Formats: sequence, C-alpha cells, structure tokens
Amino acid sequence: MEELFLLSFSIPLAAGLMLFKLDGKRADYFMLITVIITTLLNVLGVYEFCSSGMKTIHKALLTSKSLGEVYGVLIDPMSVAVGLVVSTAGLLFMLYAVDYMSPNNREHPVYEGKGRFYAWMVLFIGATLAFVYSSSVLQLLIFFEIMSLACWGVVSYYGSKKAKRSAYKAFIVTNFGAMIGLYTAVGVGITHLHNLSLFAYSSLESHLKLIVFLAVVIAAFTKSAQFPFYSWLPDAMVAPTPASAFLHGAAMVEMGVFLLARFIQFMQPIPREGFYVMAGLIIATQLICILMYPFQRDAKRLLAYSTIAESGLMYVALATAVLGMESGLQASVFQLFNHAYIKGLAFLTAGTFSYALGTLEMDRIRGLIKSPVVGYGWTFALLGLAGVPPFGVFFGKLGILSNANAMRESMLVLAMFALLLLDSAVFLMVSLKRVHSMVFSEGNERVEITPLMKVVMVILLILAIIAPYIAYPLVAKVGW
Repeated sequence: MEELFLLSFSIPLAAGLMLFKLDGKRADYFMLITVIITTLLNVLGVYEFCSSGMKTIHKALLTSKSLGEVYGVLIDPMSVAVGLVVSTAGLLFMLYAVDYMSPNNREHPVYEGKGRFYAWMVLFIGATLAFVYSSSVLQLLIFFEIMSLACWGVVSYYGSKKAKRSAYKAFIVTNFGAMIGLYTAVGVGITHLHNLSLFAYSSLESHLKLIVFLAVVIAAFTKSAQFPFYSWLPDAMVAPTPASAFLHGAAMVEMGVFLLARFIQFMQPIPREGFYVMAGLIIATQLICILMYPFQRDAKRLLAYSTIAESGLMYVALATAVLGMESGLQASVFQLFNHAYIKGLAFLTAGTFSYALGTLEMDRIRGLIKSPVVGYGWTFALLGLAGVPPFGVFFGKLGILSNANAMRESMLVLAMFALLLLDSAVFLMVSLKRVHSMVFSEGNERVEITPLMKVVMVILLILAIIAPYIAYPLVAKVGW
C-alpha cells in the first residue's frame, strides 16, 4: 500500500522537472497524464487504506545511527484525508488551467510558456503530497522549502514588477518561518534526541518541547498567512487563478495547519504557554480579517482574506487540541477538508471574471445571472464560505464549536469562538451585498467560458456539498 503513496508524490516531482522543457499541446498532455496518474494512485491508496481498517503504517526508509530516522513514510487517517483533498483538488484545478492559460484569456492571454507554469504547479502538487506523507522532521523541512520555491514560481509567472515583488515576499516570509521553526525542530532533534522521527519528539523535556512548539507555530503561521505574517497572501493574488486556487484550497495555507497539527499530535502534552501564544495571534488574525472584508474591491483579494480567516478557524480548533482535546485535532482536519473544494470553486469562478471579462474589480461586474454556471457558482461559493448549509464549511465550523468544553480551561476559547461567529456574520453580509450587485443585477455581457471550465466548477460545487460525508470516516480516526 505504501508504494502507491510513494509513487503518488514521486511521479509529479520527477515529471515537474521535465515540463520545463515542454510547451503548447505537448505540455497539456504531459501535465494531464501526470496529474491523472498521481490522483489515481493516491485515491487507490486511500481505498486500500480504508479497506484494511485504517491502521497506521509507518515505514522508515533511511536511518542513521546519529540521526535516527531521516526519511520515511507515515500513512494514517490525518495524512490520508489531507492527501486525498490535495490530489483531487489539484487535478481539478489543473484541468481548469488547460483552458484558462490560453490566448482567449482577456486579462492575461498566454501564448507561450504554459509548460513553465505546469512545471511549477506539478512540482507544487508533488511537494505537497510528499510533505503530507512525511514521517521525519527533516522531510517536512525539505518539502516545506520546495513548496515555497514552487509558490515563488507560480506567483512570479506573469513577470510584471508586481508579480516578482509579490513572489519574493511570499518566498522570504515563508522561508523565514522555516528557518525559525523547522530548523529549530531539526536542530533539537539532532542535538537532544538523536532522532528526526516525529515519533521521538514526545520525549522532549517540557522546556524544550515548548521551544520547539513555539518555533513550529511561527513556521505554520507564516505558511498560513496568520498575524503578523499575513500580508504576503493577498499580494500573491497576482498568480494565475488555478495557482491561487491551489495555494488557498489545498496547498500552502492548509499545509501550515497540517504542520502544526502533526506536531500537536506527536508532542502531547504541550505546555500551557503554547496555547496562550496561539490564542493571542489567532484573535489578532480574526479581527484583521473582519475589518478588511468590507474594503475589498478585487474578487481574489476578498477571497484571500477569507482564506486567512478560515485557516485561523482551523487554528482555533488546534488551540483546543493544545489544551488536550483530541476532538480539536479532528475538527481542524475536518474544516481543512471541507474548506478546500468551496474555496477552489470561489477562485475558479473569480478566474472566469479575468478570463471572460478582463477584470477582477467587483464594482465593474454586473449581470452574472445571465451566465448561470458563473452566477450561481459565485453565489454558492460566497455563501458556502460564510458557513451557510448545506455546504461543508458549515459542518466544519460546527465541529470547531463542538469543542465548547475547552472554555473551562480558558476564557480565550470563548473569545475565539465569538470571533468565529462574528467573522461568519460579517463575511455573509459582505457576500450578500456582492451577490446582489454582481449576480442579480442588470449589465455586462454573458460570461463565456469553455465547457471544461464549466464541468470543473460543477464538480467542485458537488464536492463542496458532499465533502463532510467523504471526510468524516477518516477524520473520526484522527488522534494522538
């Protein structure tokens, strides 16, 4: 079984390098074959894992006397759930990219260089899956850095001064997190544990455990664009829209959450001081997003602040896990899974504005109801992100709030829960205003997009509704 998961990230890592030399239809075909095989391998691995009773599989593939486990694979309910959403969402975003990255795109016509974009994206998918199935902290560091490099590649793709500046900002901020967080974790593993396996970190002394945990919080929060590291993510919206969808729905931002969830899972119990640091930064992040929603005019920047807030909610669940609630760990992964598809739908719908209308300025977009897939896609995506049922984010937020017992441990949990509800309310009000002005209004020509783009959006809409039913059997098995 583990061979399927190893191949699911080894193939895109190798194929991504080859795509730099291809372009046009050859790049299309090679990319599609790669991501389809990657997804099939991963889905087949998930099926076998579930059929076998969901027992954790840990294989150390490279060990050393002085460093312990250096490289290995860890297949458990958490990695399988996250890997499933990464591979399936990645496939859908790349299918959409085939038509989006074309001369017909009114805002960003693409005549050549598709292979370079595909190369970075396929490497991104491979590195993300490798990160998810890593069993050593050194692996997490390596693939964390490869993801940051791939992020630089896609954000800088269009080559403008703004794109290059935003790409370097994203790379520097996330690399700073790696240097503070994961280099510290690796250093402690080498000097004190003589073992880099995740399984070894629970044996650290309390003061070292706190140091490692706070360092990893910094790494995770830079990746997820949490306060005070949040500004790189809205700026990164200059990337092609399929890349933005992957960044927000199934890669960079979510991998910060996954990273911290992994350390919480393997380092229990964690000193209480770690909770207070997390809670303070989460509350600051939530307040910033609530204040910023009404002022956004660019569709992708509105979605960017939504992503920052949604990942903040995943950290609310992880904060309760730091207090010792296993259900908090489950709630964070559940929300990650539910958020991915609806956020992907939101970004790909925004991409149709760029593709067909040549603008992302929401004040200039009217009459989307004339194009039902686009109009209803935008409507349902915004309502789903606000937490309106029957979309999965509603159940994800409900899962987070179900950890109300954590309020007995600290009133900061109550503050985070209250801001969760306030964030949902403010985003819903902003969304309803935008739906009214952009969808159910007069103006604008029809938004003409290709059949492939429409099919991908419809599939994402369906997945956004059924995601809780897919995720729950796996998430229910997540634990210490």
